This record gives sequence, structure tokens and C-alpha cells, in this order.
Amino acid sequence: SETRKWSPPPAPGATLRQRVEKKEKEAGLRCDDVSCGVGPSDEDPVVTKTMNQLSIHYLHDHLPTTEVGSKVCEHTFHPSCLVSAERIASQGQDEHVEGDEVAVICPICRHAGAISKADWDQGA
Repeated sequence: SETRKWSPPPAPGATLRQRVEKKEKEAGLRCDDVSCGVGPSDEDPVVTKTMNQLSIHYLHDHLPTTEVGSKVCEHTFHPSCLVSAERIASQGQDEHVEGDEVAVICPICRHAGAISKADWDQGA
């Protein structure tokens, strides 16, 4: 009789925390920032209000053959999460303002683009 070689059981899938955060993201409560500080915490009562999220768009003077305002990537962020991530990435240097836009880099995929100065100020 041949002995079967032992192998570990299959992975159980996503953790409870990962499943909860995925549902919060689908409901518009949590953004793509891995350290989203605006999304609900375990201590929060039931939250039903979605929060403002924004996308990074191409700088007007760096447009490829796409339309003005098209997104550089599909990631969305709360203004404060994106501003915090950009300040950490730039090590505290002042924001790079071009007209009424602030140059930013997506903290997830590193695509360069911009958000409006008004959105930056909202997150500052």
C-alpha cells in the first residue's frame, strides 16, 4: 500500500477583516488607501452616509491622446487620505501647484497626475 504524501489544506480565503473592508469599499465608505483613516472603525455605530472620494486625473499640460480630466488610474481616495499619502511620499516638501491643480502620485500604482487645488485644500 502506497502512503499518500501530506499536503497542507487549502487556504481559507479572505480574513473577516478583509471581507468587511471590501464591503465597506463597495459601499463607498473606505477608499483605496491601505491606511485609510476616514473609513469606519469597529467602534463606530452603523454608518450609512458615503464619503466624498476623488480620482487622480492627467495634468492638463501632460495629456496623452485622451480627453481632459480622464483618470490616470481606477483608484479612488478620500481627499485627506490622498493628501496624507502625498505628504509622506514627498517627505514633507510643499505641494507642487500648477495653475489650479496639485501634482500627485497614486500611492497604489504610482501613476503621476493631479487633483484640483480645491480637492487638495479639502484634504489638507
